[in-house]
Amino acid sequence: MYSLLALDLDGTLLNQENQISAQNISALKHVIHHGGTVVLCSARPVKAIAAVIRDTELEHLIRYFISFNGAWIYDVVEKKDIRFIPFSHAEVKTAITMLTGNEFQHHFFTRDNIISCTENISDYTRYESQLFAMEIILTKPRDIVQQEDIVKVSIVGSTDFIDGVANKIDEEFHRQYSLSKTSQHYYEIMKYGISKGEALHYLSQYLNLGAQSVVSIGDQENDISMFQFSAVGIAMGNASDFVKSCADRVSKDNNQHGVAFAINQLWPL
Repeated sequence: MYSLLALDLDGTLLNQENQISAQNISALKHVIHHGGTVVLCSARPVKAIAAVIRDTELEHLIRYFISFNGAWIYDVVEKKDIRFIPFSHAEVKTAITMLTGNEFQHHFFTRDNIISCTENISDYTRYESQLFAMEIILTKPRDIVQQEDIVKVSIVGSTDFIDGVANKIDEEFHRQYSLSKTSQHYYEIMKYGISKGEALHYLSQYLNLGAQSVVSIGDQENDISMFQFSAVGIAMGNASDFVKSCADRVSKDNNQHGVAFAINQLWPL
């Protein structure tokens, strides 16, 4: 029997209205009531993950969050970090040099805020600010370098731009940081070695669980590392063909209660 279920949010647990269906909630309660642990794993910050389940039946049933693509692991019950890994000052400086040199639109994340170096703020940045209920702070690049809690950078743009952005970043930068596409408009940079899968491995060890006990479900390229760690990795029906090819199974899409469908296959009633 599997004992840990790792779930992506956007495009997976959430439907296109950014809501959790009653069917998905019921299925998650089934897992939890049969001794399973559900972990929410997202590119979102902790408070934006918490907002997703606030005022639902899941609010007091889910204890662990993997946030910022693995850079932040949080215990909701104890209200404490299990792990938080920000950039060093030198890493922020190198990232700013790459971003400005390529003229990429971007923003930075701390635990609590979004930081922009320019007043010409992208609509994609404004969207995340609204979605995550995070204030946008305008700061000069030299001041960003001095921050102690820069944990993620989001490069933003059109679908075509994001599809090709990895090829515009030099190989040395790829070797120094962890980079992943998290949606059609966001390509994200974290400290080297950080990924959802690495964080899931860390949390599993923290909980004294082996990979053979873990199931993961996701829809984007940043979820592939979870598939690689888990005993069973499940791609949503709305995932790309590439993401599906990296999974062990494919479920229904996020508007057809794909999480519940997958759970019912592995945790039968």
